Amino acid sequence: MALNLSTDGQYLTFMGYVSAIDNLDVSNSNTPAVVDPTNPVGTSYYRAVAQVDAKGKFRYTETNAYSGNNGRAAVLNNSNGANFFYTAGNAGNGGNPQPDGVIIGAGAQILTPEINAEIAQRPGLPTPVASFNITQLDDSQDKVGKDTNFRGLTIFNNVPTATTCNNSNGIGLPPAATTLPTTPLAYDPTLVQTEGLDPNNMCVLNGFPTALKSKTSFPFGIWFADADTLYVADEGNGDNTYSSGMYTKAAAQKTAGLQKWIFDPIAGQWNRAYVLQAGLQLGMPYTVSGYPTGNNSATGLPWSPGTDGLRNITGVVHGDGTATIYAITSTVSGNGDQGADPNRLVVITDAISATSLPAGESFATFATAGFGEVLRGVSSAPGAGNAH
Repeated sequence: MALNLSTDGQYLTFMGYVSAIDNLDVSNSNTPAVVDPTNPVGTSYYRAVAQVDAKGKFRYTETNAYSGNNGRAAVLNNSNGANFFYTAGNAGNGGNPQPDGVIIGAGAQILTPEINAEIAQRPGLPTPVASFNITQLDDSQDKVGKDTNFRGLTIFNNVPTATTCNNSNGIGLPPAATTLPTTPLAYDPTLVQTEGLDPNNMCVLNGFPTALKSKTSFPFGIWFADADTLYVADEGNGDNTYSSGMYTKAAAQKTAGLQKWIFDPIAGQWNRAYVLQAGLQLGMPYTVSGYPTGNNSATGLPWSPGTDGLRNITGVVHGDGTATIYAITSTVSGNGDQGADPNRLVVITDAISATSLPAGESFATFATAGFGEVLRGVSSAPGAGNAH
């Protein structure tokens, strides 16, 4: 449920499921045209991109991508005569090897916005736009479809950039003056089971971590303040170990929160300058009105959530050389489904030119989800300049 503005700033986009309210396991279901017989969830539902304008008018585009998992972000490229969605997500909830359709329907996709009502739409097979393979890092082949398990998505300087979960990498950037893609990837269908989507047209940002199954790197949302300054949200390790009134392992993290990366043009690589954590109170339980108190008898841990890190982000650059970044928190708790905890929208202002952690910069809570609520995405409103 990341929120992103279109390239012209007039539309907001996000992804969801074409399903009735209150259906269970929809996020792990197949899609109608990409059925994995090993998926223990036996139902099928389309995924969809929702597009909304400043007047609140919605349009939807259905897709068979992300079977067995979920689409996480979508951006509409509608500048200079273009009209395409770029989407990021994950696929697969069954065994290995994965069906071709699951591999093809993962990662980065390109979709043409629909003008028909959903009832009249007939989505075809997924149309991937980009591919990454861990063999590019000289690692041995893994579960093919999981190399493109993407989370965050943004466009800057005509380059789509994404973060990936399983490899803990930043992904992108092609050379300067690149034009945004307008057609699906021309992959070799005979290599899908062995090489994935070949050729691979994505790369890791030079300087970003490439370790597989990292225990310290959990990137999610990304936002460029300028061509040489990139902020990355790290959601934390998800460990809810609890002792002496704290989620101790969440509190001890050094890289969870908001990472600032600066490009070194001489070395030709990105370097992590510092991590903004002050005010997040990592691992410290907080109370939510109407939420259960005490310990969950099923887990033996507190119902009260604590902040684990950050997920989706956006920002605004100011004329004084600072940037204000808005971020959605991730949580740890004992509720049995940490992704359903009432979480927070937090905000911080950072000096863009700073290369070491400035004194006095601290997150403030902008909004808190109530009982039965959870916050997912944050973006400027269509046609406006303020985060919303």
